[in-house]
Amino acid sequence: MEALQDSIIRCRFISNTILIFLSLLYSIQINGQNIVINEFMSDNETVLTDEDGDFSDWIELYNNNDFSINLINYKISDNYEEPYKWTFPEIIIQPHNFIVVFASGKDRHNTNELHTNFKISSSGEKLFLSNSYGVIIDQVTPVELSDNQAYGQVPDGSNNWIHLFNPSPGSSNNLNNHISFSADAGFYTTPFYLKFTSLIADNIFYTLDGSIPTDNSNIYTDSLLIDFKYSSPNYFSEFPTSPNQSLISYTAWQSPSGIIDKASIIRCASYNHGVRTSNIYTQTYFVDSTILEKYNIPIISLVSDEENLFNHDTGIYVPGIHYDSNDPNWTGNYFQKGDNWERPVHIEYFGKNGNIGFSQDAGIRINGQLTRHAAQKSVKLYARNKYGNKYFNYQLFPQKENTEYKRFLLRSSMGSWGGQTIIKDVLAHEIARNLDFEYQDYQPVVVFINGEYWGIHTIRDKIDERYIGYTYNLNKDSIDLIAGNYKLIDAGSNEHYVSLLEFIELNDLTIESNYEYVKSQIEINSFIDYHIAEMFFSNHDWPSNNLKLWRPQTPDGKWRWIFYDIDAGFGNPEKNMFVHTTMNDSTISWPNPPWSTFLFRNLLKNESFVEQFINRYAEILNSDFSLNTMITKLNTIKSLYENEVPRNSKRWNYPNSFSDWEWDIEDDLLYFIENRSCIVEKNISGFFNISDFGFTCNYNYDISDSLIIGPNPNNGNFFIKNISSGVFLVNISITNITGQIVFIDTYLYLGFNKKHYFNLSGLSNGAYIINFYNSLYSGRKKIIILK
Repeated sequence: MEALQDSIIRCRFISNTILIFLSLLYSIQINGQNIVINEFMSDNETVLTDEDGDFSDWIELYNNNDFSINLINYKISDNYEEPYKWTFPEIIIQPHNFIVVFASGKDRHNTNELHTNFKISSSGEKLFLSNSYGVIIDQVTPVELSDNQAYGQVPDGSNNWIHLFNPSPGSSNNLNNHISFSADAGFYTTPFYLKFTSLIADNIFYTLDGSIPTDNSNIYTDSLLIDFKYSSPNYFSEFPTSPNQSLISYTAWQSPSGIIDKASIIRCASYNHGVRTSNIYTQTYFVDSTILEKYNIPIISLVSDEENLFNHDTGIYVPGIHYDSNDPNWTGNYFQKGDNWERPVHIEYFGKNGNIGFSQDAGIRINGQLTRHAAQKSVKLYARNKYGNKYFNYQLFPQKENTEYKRFLLRSSMGSWGGQTIIKDVLAHEIARNLDFEYQDYQPVVVFINGEYWGIHTIRDKIDERYIGYTYNLNKDSIDLIAGNYKLIDAGSNEHYVSLLEFIELNDLTIESNYEYVKSQIEINSFIDYHIAEMFFSNHDWPSNNLKLWRPQTPDGKWRWIFYDIDAGFGNPEKNMFVHTTMNDSTISWPNPPWSTFLFRNLLKNESFVEQFINRYAEILNSDFSLNTMITKLNTIKSLYENEVPRNSKRWNYPNSFSDWEWDIEDDLLYFIENRSCIVEKNISGFFNISDFGFTCNYNYDISDSLIIGPNPNNGNFFIKNISSGVFLVNISITNITGQIVFIDTYLYLGFNKKHYFNLSGLSNGAYIINFYNSLYSGRKKIIILK
């Protein structure tokens, strides 16, 4: 019994001793991390070479004590499940000194240069440091780093981690600073004072015009008033961004008609004796009493030095030094391309509620073809290592789940051919969304440049191998992508397509086996849907332009078609696109030279293809391209943009006015939609010599139940309200009980849930009939006038 008690006492003593020891180690870990991970770099491109001349990843340790430490049997790892991945040899780190370990995977223990047996992922992973007892004494949470970007503690050993502007392997991080702000970028309804806080005592310099702060800029001494900017004069918007001579007059630059909306731009950095010690911070503040209700779409703030955008020699947004008055429509700085005409820019994305979506430095270029000549231009944004972030990590399109973009477009509102609807391309993509080809999603935004309102743009994806890669979960380097003439290679190779064309050239596609071979090389459903959409929308700038197709580089990979840039669509609804897409005139270079119609012309020789094409066209006309479906989508897209059109008009005189915009939508888009299907039916019937192909244009819908009149009876003052989900463009006549016409109005637009008011108080008391009519609709309503 006594022996048992002695054993119990000994066990309790050992347990308590272990607990005390573990508690001591835990106390060391929490309260006295004598050796710490102080800095690391996971994508070393040019900062530090190892003994082999390689730019390896590296980790810096710091002795945070007043005494030396022997690192023998200390461990470091990038895996919690394997914390003892690499063990230090006997090496002494002096008080408040540093040791650099290359995370190269070379596994070397030479005390002159240490190399771990693992590398660090630049996309972010944890790092663990254990002492000689195997206890984790320090760890770093994952952080994504760009080329040559270091992450470290300032001051050294402080556990205050920041992205370092000046990487300092083997020396103090204290030549780095971090600046914090008393208010986040975003929306504010009242003015406020903004304060900067410096992590260390370096002076902070700032600018308010988008320029890079230097130690000659404004020095920060006290808080800055971020005030209303209702009366601030226009500046950047007064730079002419296109010449007086213009191919399309209504897209030429004009000075804004009044003071435009503005935001406050703050850029700041810290300096120590002329040496910059921090990153450049950029913040955009919108101060407006109505700001929370003002914009119903997101805002993008672009900030760049004036020299980058508007300088005569270097500015990418102006006619500048490269403008030639003898060739006004195709010359100017904005027509320059390539790396030499990419400029640094800071971009901030704000949601409708003013919350920041993302904020980062990037590159900007002008994008497009003839729209480069327009006053408001399309731009392309690039995420690159040299600017900081490799990607834009944000869900740019609500229709897609993708959150990683290398580049994207901000498409100008001035791209439409004819008219000023600004929504042609977006509408075509929305209507054709469910068809079997790749297409571009969209997100309308308001853009500010250097704090000045720059109007409506639409975020669009860049059609390239990266877009195909994330859409189909493919490696971007395993894709063939060709554009226009098959000789234009965007990615991969055109050899597969060239072989296909050679086969068609030498083989008769009326023979079914030859047609089956072609089907084994292309996705025939994609080809048919794509041609139906382009032809239905009457895209005049096609097929020699705006033509892209792709295939996966696999033995059975087939070509698929990509739908984009329908700004030249929705033109003449009576245009016969069968003539357009089957022309074979070698003297024509645009828009339909023989090479661009070659595949379609040859496929039309095959009866199986023709049958499938006709049946599919009828199916689409009865579903995705049905009148009600298209009108509903038109109304939806219109509602996304309409709140912003008046401000866009004030800024650019484009559209000329809100009423002009509505009229163009009615006169161009609605008229096209209401009439196109009937024309297509005639074109198909005539081209293929058939009397019935599964679709009949016999609309003449009665819209009486879609409209209400109030009040009724009335004194001659009344309204007509559209209570349906569609929109109507109709003529109207009012007759008395004898059938005599007493009032006529033409092209009356009845928008969804909108009222149109009439003042016919001059009519006598009695009953009247209101007749609604056009080629598609009819209806009638009775009203009583009593005075």
